[in-house]
Amino acid sequence: SVGGLLGKEGYQTAFFHGAPNGFMRFSSFVKIAGIESYYGMTEYGNSADFDGMWGIWDEPFLQFWAKKLNTFKEPFFSNVFTLSSHHPFKLPEQYKGKFPKGTLPVHQNIGYSDMALRKFFETASKSAWYKNTIFILTADHSSLAWHDEYKTTLGAFAVPLLIFDPSGELKGQIDAPVQQIDVMPTILTYLHYPKPYFAFGNDMLHPTENDFVITTIDGNYQIIMGDYVMLYGQDQSVKLFNYKNDILFSTNLADQEPQVKLKMENHLKAFIQQYNRNMIENSLTADRAASR
Repeated sequence: SVGGLLGKEGYQTAFFHGAPNGFMRFSSFVKIAGIESYYGMTEYGNSADFDGMWGIWDEPFLQFWAKKLNTFKEPFFSNVFTLSSHHPFKLPEQYKGKFPKGTLPVHQNIGYSDMALRKFFETASKSAWYKNTIFILTADHSSLAWHDEYKTTLGAFAVPLLIFDPSGELKGQIDAPVQQIDVMPTILTYLHYPKPYFAFGNDMLHPTENDFVITTIDGNYQIIMGDYVMLYGQDQSVKLFNYKNDILFSTNLADQEPQVKLKMENHLKAFIQQYNRNMIENSLTADRAASR
């Protein structure tokens, strides 16, 4: 993990999640990932801010995170996993009716979480470490969809991903397929990490035409490269769409674009083979892969 690698370079590392300690087995996972400390509801220490289902409301927990970071020795690496934008979309009593209802139940909670993030950045911006910190904002999965283009097999995975450097060095938008596993090589490259490491992702800040995103949905593999998305079923059936020109996936191009289909199919099979082999041989680290 990026936290595990940076921890070996002298970074203080920590993971924050406002749920009851051990929930979703995060406390065990962070140890496996090489992250030093775990902060959950127990460390937060005030059950009055418990939402009754998932954990501590985002607003107070993000403030707890910001203030705890002030006690860390630089350099540090930290994650926080928020929870208030999750079903059943409850809000703190004092915020009910304060945010636009929108068209879906989640919209009020997105308003709340957005406010909580804004207040976090207001607090963090007053800290000495703020301007020397890279912030990554993303989601673990998508949510309810209103627009039809987010109801496709591609739209089902669409989440925001932002990289923010308060120094102002990063500006612009990348119009290319990216995924969460691209975060690690992006951060390590940006930090000039000097050692070899194992990663399936790509550096988002330096995209190439062969970068790809792979997911699984409804028993099928899905690969996105360039302007195309391909669904590859276990029965070898293939569907290929140009998602930029055909956002609702109305025309299957598998027979019309054989070279595109073959290229994407080969990348997908190679990825599956490499992943399975390294999992079986326990070689998902640079040193073990090199000695294999």
